[in-house]
Amino acid sequence: MTTLTENREDLLVEGIEPNRELIARATALRELIREHAEAGSDAGRVEPVVMDAMRDAGLLKLTVPQRFGGYETNSRTFVEVLSELAQGDGSTAWSAMLLNIGNWFATTWSGRAQEEIWGDNPDATCCVILASGVVGERVEGGYRITGGWPYASGSFAATHAIVGFLVEGPDGEPVPALGILQPGEWTVERTWVPIGLKGTGSDTVRADGIVIPDHRIQLMFDLVEGKYATEFAPLEARARAPFLATGTIIFGAVQIGLGKAVLEQIVDRVRNKGVVGTAYTVAANSPSHQITIARAAAMIDAAEQLAFRSCRDIDQSAIDGEYPNRLLRARIRNDTGAIIELINDAIDKLMKAGGSSTFLKTSPLHRIFQDSFVGGSHVHATPGVANDVYGKLLLGHTEDLPIHV
Repeated sequence: MTTLTENREDLLVEGIEPNRELIARATALRELIREHAEAGSDAGRVEPVVMDAMRDAGLLKLTVPQRFGGYETNSRTFVEVLSELAQGDGSTAWSAMLLNIGNWFATTWSGRAQEEIWGDNPDATCCVILASGVVGERVEGGYRITGGWPYASGSFAATHAIVGFLVEGPDGEPVPALGILQPGEWTVERTWVPIGLKGTGSDTVRADGIVIPDHRIQLMFDLVEGKYATEFAPLEARARAPFLATGTIIFGAVQIGLGKAVLEQIVDRVRNKGVVGTAYTVAANSPSHQITIARAAAMIDAAEQLAFRSCRDIDQSAIDGEYPNRLLRARIRNDTGAIIELINDAIDKLMKAGGSSTFLKTSPLHRIFQDSFVGGSHVHATPGVANDVYGKLLLGHTEDLPIHV
């Protein structure tokens, strides 16, 4: 387990530079994470010893405001921490990703709502499901909701749940909103049985007749445009960051870490692997293997640079207090899609260069391979819709977009 730095001032991030201490903490946990990765996949949730280690290292409060003892990190630090965790295990990084972004989403609510989360428990965490299929019933002082929200990654370790549902909009038509569920107001039903990212505990959150008060509800339209309820935006740069852009580029971060993990393991394997049926006694001397690995490494590097560019734009806009326009926000989503394509292609090339044994269940590479391709199918990560929206805006499209950005 990593040794924590006691001087808290060294860990509070300002500007757009990454916090190397927090990133180093994630790196220091990689071996522990790898050791328990298979058990977490079998259990359907990250092993408690790993969750405890991340909590002790402060890696589950990256986005919690400093007012509550969090680190209020910028996007660049968040992305690099996730990439380091993903080099240990995709499910662990994915769970940390959703809990930390859930926490950051919660910081856009009013100080009253934030106090209800972290006031008595600075280690509180929020899982989040943006889908708004549930219809809320208007009651005095709030909305009553009943329903289920699947794919609640990290819900096994969350104290609070942020869920989407429909409320009455200004013109009387239903509009999507997000509300915060407190401890005891929701349960988890085990429904997550995938072929990859098995340990994320992306199960179904359920609530039955719970009334969410108005101060714990925000309209999605307001969130997308940066019209947050928090009164701390003038004082805290992170409370001014773009909502969906901040919550999208992180999906690329996990993929980059998985790509790096595959590259590391394939390079080690190819150095001593034979090439049956050829004149090469070891694959390291084979030009085709050399070229494949070089190309894959370049793809992973390019993906990382795209992520860093998006982080720079997110973080700088938050510092400047200038909410990014739709074109820039759409480009960040498009960057995320490009990262997915680059990493998936790189992993495909590397796995094939490693030979048939890389696909055996006895190889840790099979889990990374499955994690990457399952993770790359998330709606906020898939390239197609991102290409469509960004292309529309680049060509001067002025009508409503098919998705929020």
